[in-house]
Amino acid sequence: MSTVQNEESASLVEIELPDCTASNAAAVFAVLRSAFPRSPQLGDGRERDGGDGGEKRRFWVGTVDVSTHGEVDCALELKEPTEADISGSPDSVRQVQETLSGYYDVTAEPRVSGDQEVEVRLRLTQR
Repeated sequence: MSTVQNEESASLVEIELPDCTASNAAAVFAVLRSAFPRSPQLGDGRERDGGDGGEKRRFWVGTVDVSTHGEVDCALELKEPTEADISGSPDSVRQVQETLSGYYDVTAEPRVSGDQEVEVRLRLTQR
């Protein structure tokens, strides 16, 4: 793998929003799209019945590219606490976590850690 490919992959963070409503996923992804405008893919949801007659829950996945930063011009409110699993290089994961911490209360629980990649579960709640 070339140095350029290594640098590009080091700037990518995978994000998963398990068991999440469309409105909460839209809120999280809006902040990330605004903060990291070169993100290649955010917001692929697979439907899962929420069981309560309300908004259907889905498993949302995306990729955030932290190599460029934009100004966050939209911060939508979360209607309920939301979990996000993020993984990537330690510095890139930290950048995504700090960005989300600017708009939501964030509690982090490290899941898997190595010298090249970390995985963290975030619990996001509206301030």
